[in-house]
Amino acid sequence: MNREPDLHGIRRSVELAGRLSDGLVRLGPLSLGLDGVLDWVPGLGEAYSLAAGAFIVGQGARAGVPTRTLAVAAALMLGRTAITAVPLAGPLAADLLTSHRFAARMICTAIDKKLEAKGAKAARGPLWRRRRGDDLAAA
Repeated sequence: MNREPDLHGIRRSVELAGRLSDGLVRLGPLSLGLDGVLDWVPGLGEAYSLAAGAFIVGQGARAGVPTRTLAVAAALMLGRTAITAVPLAGPLAADLLTSHRFAARMICTAIDKKLEAKGAKAARGPLWRRRRGDDLAAA
């Protein structure tokens, strides 16, 4: 299951989920994604947050990321989802927390380490900011 092409594909999907959840629009040091927008709709934000978090952690487990990293990532995302339960102030506070993106970075870093241990070129850094072809040229 942990062949190089699978790890690269898993890494891309985790990174994309983190970016969609917490990093579509940047306003100075703040960023907003689907998670932040949907948090203002009661129930929908929590459902999206849990689904995105489960996807990110599930993909990390598929890639063989260490259990400790998965546990920390899951705790971050569950805590952020729980904050949205507080009326009005919850979604506002949750908009400031980019836990899905942070958890996705943690999992991507662990996948990069696995790739480097196998002698493959790790993707390192956000895929959407690199030139086309640079990310997997050596894979």
